[in-house]
Amino acid sequence: MKRLALALLLLFACAAMAQAEPLTVASGAGYKKLVTELVAAYETKTGNKVELIFGNMGQVVTQAKTSGKVHLVIGERSFLDKAGLALASFTEVGRGVLVLAWPKGRSLASLEDLAKPEVKRVAMPDPARAIYGAAGKEALTHAGLAEKLAAKLLVVATVPQVTTYVVTGEVDAGLTNLTDVMGLGDKIGGYLKVDQGLYAPISIGAGLLEGVKKPEAAAFVAFVASPQGRELARKHGL
Repeated sequence: MKRLALALLLLFACAAMAQAEPLTVASGAGYKKLVTELVAAYETKTGNKVELIFGNMGQVVTQAKTSGKVHLVIGERSFLDKAGLALASFTEVGRGVLVLAWPKGRSLASLEDLAKPEVKRVAMPDPARAIYGAAGKEALTHAGLAEKLAAKLLVVATVPQVTTYVVTGEVDAGLTNLTDVMGLGDKIGGYLKVDQGLYAPISIGAGLLEGVKKPEAAAFVAFVASPQGRELARKHGL
């Protein structure tokens, strides 16, 4: 009888410890500004604390699968599905927008301008590891530019790396996302939205991992879907 009571006590203690652990949200680095603001607003509204993990989506998915500590992943729906991440639900935050950005001192009028001889290097995220890399590759292919630009492409791991190269002028242009370039002002020469007909829709949202029962996770998903959450998404270019 004592052993049973002790076992039940340990079970309840472990459950309590699991509930006491803060909610952990993992996201692609390209959405760091948006996710940080969403989390800050959620914490203010609910008093619940959230731990954040950022990286390229390959790293994020691997950590979500293996660490046992990630409760929610914010990313692109098709990427998460293809990666085999088991989700209990997916709640869309907004639709991502691919943009072409360029450094100060340069001006581009269209995607086709990338084929001009004065454009020597074009940065883009890795198509195998970042959704905007895949979207960029798809857009270049549909625009008939993939082969023309093959020797010019500088493939990097994440969206923020592309933006950094553009800001520092180390490339002549970069394929990135609207969220990452909004608010850069005169740090870059400018940007234009890539025709959305050239790439598949990018559904960005919060994926609740299968088996997660934390009430805080459900509360965060509800916040993402709320008018306040959607307004924050629009503010960040979704």
